[in-house]
Amino acid sequence: MTLGFARRQSSAWFLLLAFASHKWVIAACLGLKWARSELRPMIAILYMTVFCAVSPIGVGVGMALSSPDKEHVDNTAIIVLQGIATGSLLYVVFFEILEKERQKAVAGILQVVSMSLGFIFMVLLGLAEVRGDEGGETDSETLT
Repeated sequence: MTLGFARRQSSAWFLLLAFASHKWVIAACLGLKWARSELRPMIAILYMTVFCAVSPIGVGVGMALSSPDKEHVDNTAIIVLQGIATGSLLYVVFFEILEKERQKAVAGILQVVSMSLGFIFMVLLGLAEVRGDEGGETDSETLT
């Protein structure tokens, strides 16, 4: 939904890159997990279809709520939906993904280095967005 709320083109590109870098890893992990499980192929295809469809639906909801065609944008709804999206992401990362990864028989230093590289990558994306905004923003760069 956050991608749908983006007002500037540079923010939208940053969010898309951050989102895509996260989403492809999750899709690969889910695909491998389902391929190794006893899950029926049709059910796995259904699950992956839902997984792939939810993101564009969320972007559409965000765009619909923050549409410039509306005279009054309900900021409360946007804030609540962004909070739900952020909270669910944090929950999944800290209580589902990281906890399961910590229990694997992989060296702790390798886990820390991998997590740190991911964090550094996201910081660099943020810095690239800030640097892109330093050049000034014209009206043609604003999403309408």
